[in-house]
Order: sequence, then C-alpha cells, then structure tokens
Amino acid sequence: MFGSEILDLAIGLSMMFLVLSLVCSSMREAVETVMKHRARDLERGIREMFGEVQGKDLVALFYNSPLINGLFRGDYDPKNTGNLPSYIPAKTFSLAVMDLLWPAAQHGQTPANAADMVNDFKSAVTQVAGNSNLGRALMPLVESAHGDIKQVRTNIEDWYNSAMDRVSGWYKRRTQIIIGALALTVSALMNADALAIARYLNTEQTTRSVLIARAQTAVEQKSLPAGPQVPEMLDPLRWIEQQGGVPLGWVVRPRTGQSPAEFDQDWRRPPQSLDGWIYKILGLLFTTFAISLGAPFWFDVLNRIMVIRSTIKPSEKSPEEKSKA
Repeated sequence: MFGSEILDLAIGLSMMFLVLSLVCSSMREAVETVMKHRARDLERGIREMFGEVQGKDLVALFYNSPLINGLFRGDYDPKNTGNLPSYIPAKTFSLAVMDLLWPAAQHGQTPANAADMVNDFKSAVTQVAGNSNLGRALMPLVESAHGDIKQVRTNIEDWYNSAMDRVSGWYKRRTQIIIGALALTVSALMNADALAIARYLNTEQTTRSVLIARAQTAVEQKSLPAGPQVPEMLDPLRWIEQQGGVPLGWVVRPRTGQSPAEFDQDWRRPPQSLDGWIYKILGLLFTTFAISLGAPFWFDVLNRIMVIRSTIKPSEKSPEEKSKA
C-alpha cells in the first residue's frame, strides 16, 4: 500500500508539471507569433551561408527570386525580416540558388550533355559568387558531383540541411531560455511550490484521485491533454485549480470562512522565517526545472508510472486468500 501511495503522489506531481508545461508552451507560442524567431534565424543562417552579414546583394536576390518570394508577402528588407518564411524546403533552396547563379533558361542556352551543364554551372558560380563564402562552398559540391547535375542539386540540398541543423540549434537554445524564464515566472506568480504541493497531495487523497483520473484519461487517449483556451489563459490559476483541485497562488490574509488557525496552516501563505523562504525558493526552482523539461517529457513519465501502477493495483485490490488448513 505504501508503494501505491508513492506512485499516486508521483502521478499527481507529474500531472501538475504537465499542465504547467502546457501553459508555458502556449505562452511560448504566443511569444513566437510576435517575435518571429524562426524566420529571423533562417534569414541569419542563409546570410552566413552566402557570406553576406549585412544581407545585401545575393541574399536580397535570393529572397526576391520567384521560388522564394512566393513563400512570403512583400519584398525582402534586411532591417525588417518578420515577414520572411520560417521554413524553406531544401529542394526549393537548391533550385533557387542554381537559378540565381545560372539562369540558363533566361539566356536560352541548353548544353548538349550533363557534363557541359555542370561545367556551365561551375563557370557561373565563379563569375557570380566569386571568392565569397557561397562560391567557395559551392565549388567542392560541384566537383564532387563528377559531371552529374542532379548530384550537384543533391549536394546543395545536403549542404543546406547541414546549415539548418545549426540554425535549429540557435532556435532550440533560445526556446529553452524563454521557456525557463516563463517557467520561473509562472512558478513564482502561481506559487507552484513543488515541495509544498507534494506535502499537500500526500494528505489530500481526493485531490490525488482527481489528478490520477485525468492522467488515466490522457494516457488512454494517447495524447496530451488540451491546453487552456485563450479566455482561460487570462486566469491560469483558476484553470489549473479546476484541472486538479490543487489550490495555488499566494494567500496574504484569511479567506472567507477561513479561521485564523487554518490560515496559519495554509501552505500558500508567504513564509514567516528565513528557513521557510529557503524551502519556498527551492520548491519554486524545482518546479521551474520540471516545467522546463517540457510537456512531452511529463506525458511520457505519466505513461510509465501508470503502467507500473496498473501492475500493482490489482494485487492490492484482490489480495490472495489464505488457504484453509
């Protein structure tokens, strides 16, 4: 039975972390909608690939080319990149680069064979890109194609994908920092003290049952529980209380119907001693770290714990009968 209570407590905490992670993820998406970090990072990555940090010449021609310009509204402006696409397919990138450097169709020249096409493209790279980063990067890609123009395009796509891995690293690091800041803010404002919540769940079986039931539903549906809608996001404290029945927030004075003794025992009350504040800060930091792990992590944890719990519960509910001697 002791093991079952520990599992129930772990499920309750995991469910709380999952809900808080969903709230922070929704807030992160709102920030991304405004800041357009994906588009800015992609443009920065392409500028570095082309070797033009100020975003002039070839970068502007690239974004204003028909293949790329159709992916966003307006024209390319290096000082305002919020309207640029947040994703460019590798094939589209390679075709746009080749058309930028070697617009054979515009000149009406069609080489006799594939080898001549590669040589013409190589000459175009030398003439247009010259000794820039783009030119120095493309030359070995052309040489390694061994006269196959399709392989040239494939090599350019692979080069682009490798560069995008680096761009993805920029975005992930920034996202982790923003999620961490949001997690700390949410934890502090909502008084989501993991240590205090654990003590509360340990004594409130009804609340644990509510959280376990919601966790069971999420696991059975094999999907993350739906995050709060926009109106509910205006009052995330009330929404999370409704989800699990866990009272969150700060209580600075007795609530209606709350006796002075109950107010003194309310864990939402600000600490009255240095030791209390140390434990409070540790609890908030633990919650911040847990939220930063993300909703998918806690959903996976819930799945694993629920499986373990399902193997323990039957033996607890139906103990083996003693043999009659």
